[in-house]
Amino acid sequence: MLIAKVENGVVLSVADYQTMFPDTSFAPSGPNDSFMVENSCMYVNVFLPYDSATQCLESVPPYIQIDDPEKPLNWVYTVAVIELTPAQIEQRNESLRAANKSQASFLLQKTDWTTIPDVSDPLISNPYLTNPSEFAGYRNQLRQIAVNPAVVVDAWPVAPVEIWSNL
Repeated sequence: MLIAKVENGVVLSVADYQTMFPDTSFAPSGPNDSFMVENSCMYVNVFLPYDSATQCLESVPPYIQIDDPEKPLNWVYTVAVIELTPAQIEQRNESLRAANKSQASFLLQKTDWTTIPDVSDPLISNPYLTNPSEFAGYRNQLRQIAVNPAVVVDAWPVAPVEIWSNL
C-alpha cells in the first residue's frame, strides 16, 4: 500500500508504508487512520474512474484531493483523467477492431476441420460429424466479425458441441 508524507498541504514523498516506516510493525491491513493522522500521512490512490472509450489515466506528480473537508483523511492521487484526442480514439478503436478480427480468425481456424467433406460423410467416415450445419452457422457468424470487425463485439458466437455418429 502506498502512502504519502504530507506537510502543510504539500506532498513530500510517496512510498510503500513499510518502506517509509521500516521500524514500525503494522497489522496485515497496513496503517490505520490514527497512525496516518499522527504521522502526517495520507493514503495514495493510483486509480480514478474513467471512460476507456474517450479517456485514459495519466501519471502525474502527486496531488491532494479533498474529497470531504470535514474528514481528517483525504487522498493523494498520482493519476489524472485525460480526454483522448479524436486521433487517439480512432487509434484505440482500430486496435480493438484488429484484436476482434484476430480472435475471429483464430476461432475460425480452430474449426477448419469441420469443413473437410469426409468429416461429415457417412459413406467415407465412421464415425462422422452429425451436426456440420451447426458449425457452418457458427463459422458464418465468425466470418462476419472477421470481415467487418466491430470495436466491441456484443456477443461472441458460441461454438457448437461436436456430435458424432454411433456407428
